[in-house]
Amino acid sequence: MTVRLSPQKVSKILRNYFSGMPQCEIAKKAVVDQSTVSIYSSRFKQRAAEVGLSTAGEEFGVFNEINALRSLSAELFKHNLTVEEANQGLMIMKAFMKLGIEPEQHTTLVKLCKEVDDPGFIQAALKLNSIETEGNMSYEEVVSRFEKVSSELPSTENKLRTIQTKFKSLSDLIAERNQELANLEARLAQLQKDAKAKLAKLEQEFENKKKELNVKSEEVKEVAKLKADLGKQGLDILMLVRLAKEYSHGSPQG
Repeated sequence: MTVRLSPQKVSKILRNYFSGMPQCEIAKKAVVDQSTVSIYSSRFKQRAAEVGLSTAGEEFGVFNEINALRSLSAELFKHNLTVEEANQGLMIMKAFMKLGIEPEQHTTLVKLCKEVDDPGFIQAALKLNSIETEGNMSYEEVVSRFEKVSSELPSTENKLRTIQTKFKSLSDLIAERNQELANLEARLAQLQKDAKAKLAKLEQEFENKKKELNVKSEEVKEVAKLKADLGKQGLDILMLVRLAKEYSHGSPQG
């Protein structure tokens, strides 16, 4: 004989039923036999087949639960998921949460799991272990150091660009000074060439003057010899000049 229950209790049993609770737990919670839970769930299914889910849900006081299940079914269909796949996804999500992995980290973790098969993953893991060992740091310290360096990278890049700009300015200035130096060296070479030519000219003029001086020196010697000879004759240069003038005019005087 079926136990007759109040509409409120039936609604409560069906709500627990639609939430996925096992019938034995529902029966225990409602203080009824498990067969009673099975009978009322079957009655709901039968009524839903006759008048539709929405109407049956209103009659049994579980319209909101039916509506929520319909929305869930629509979402599963939209994402091309079966109930089994959705259940597996939920189990994975719960496992992640139990490990302390927040929902926003799930995608990253799944991607990481896929990369485990990549040969480069092992090398990266070995490198990380080497950094931890050589630096005597834990994984958290390595990550913290990396995050700090990453945060400072933009500032470092700006400083590097500033230094590169200054270096280019200095390079341009050095190039300009080198050009000026090259011009000065060319000017100096020309001046040295001109000085060498002038020196050669002066040396030639000096040689010519030396020759002239040698000639004059000979003349001085001749005059000195002549003066000496005149002195021996009791004459001097002035008297000789005067006699020469008188002789040239053909009118000797006195």
